[in-house]
Amino acid sequence: MKRSRDAREDNECERIDFQRIANCDGGELRDATGAKDARVEVDFTNWHHTRALTRSILRVHYDVSDWDIPSGHLVPPVRNRMNYLTWLETLRRLSAPIGADASANGADVRVLDVGTGASAIYALLGASVYGWSFVGTDVTDVALEGAEANVERNPRLRELIEIRDARKIDGTFNFLRGVVKPDEKFTFCMCNPPFFESMDEAGLNPNTACGGTETEMVCPGGEESFIKSMFRDSLEMKDSIHWFTTMCGKKKTMTKMRSMFHTMRVPAVRTTELVQGKTSRWCIAWSFSRHAASMNTSPLPDLEKLKKVREICANMRAQAPHER
Repeated sequence: MKRSRDAREDNECERIDFQRIANCDGGELRDATGAKDARVEVDFTNWHHTRALTRSILRVHYDVSDWDIPSGHLVPPVRNRMNYLTWLETLRRLSAPIGADASANGADVRVLDVGTGASAIYALLGASVYGWSFVGTDVTDVALEGAEANVERNPRLRELIEIRDARKIDGTFNFLRGVVKPDEKFTFCMCNPPFFESMDEAGLNPNTACGGTETEMVCPGGEESFIKSMFRDSLEMKDSIHWFTTMCGKKKTMTKMRSMFHTMRVPAVRTTELVQGKTSRWCIAWSFSRHAASMNTSPLPDLEKLKKVREICANMRAQAPHER
């Protein structure tokens, strides 16, 4: 199920080649933007433009054949989401669950995507690019139905992705506990939490129109409160998930969480900054694994160097019979 990956995709230039995408997506981006000639211009303050761009990038670059979201829902920037998944792969290469081969492909990797959204973007990208299996959770009918629809639109990936309702009977919702089944194991959990405490705060950037419903964008206490709830659950699920991870919209949130984790003596903590164009996001990962703790001061693997080493070894094996 894993697609062949072009090494250029990890470091593709931040300036998107709209013309190349428009020439390869069957004319969909041209139609959405109303391009009259060969030049395609995307207005990032137009929700319909950003949705069409995301749809075309997924199809042209990542072999996600069809994708859509309900009107007004958050349009995920694909490269930012792919950067998060790439960072997870470096964490896996650093420390994998007991019995898993960190140098192998992703066939044994399972990921819990907390708040997968109607887009199911992480699950679709991770399944297509790395061959990982996903359980995506959410708490609204619209998000769950949208995610299911996107999975069904991509039969090649269907067996790798499960969408799960995280709501409790009383109307509240689970973060990790109550979602993960007994004896279920995951390599990662990942999350793009609601960043804001109010929709007024969410609307402070006038330069983009990526949409977003209140459930997607807002929670009481903002992202800091959300991540603290995830952390509380993680204390009771140390053996179920090897790496707990989340994105942060604000650097100060990541810094606060890192300080708290160190104060709580979490044995392995990793952070990174994801930069795409003028936008920065931060990620933090923590693990209670002895192996992850033993690697806590080791530098993260260089995926490009690892790929070159594998290619060299493969060439040497191919030449060996002839040399004998």
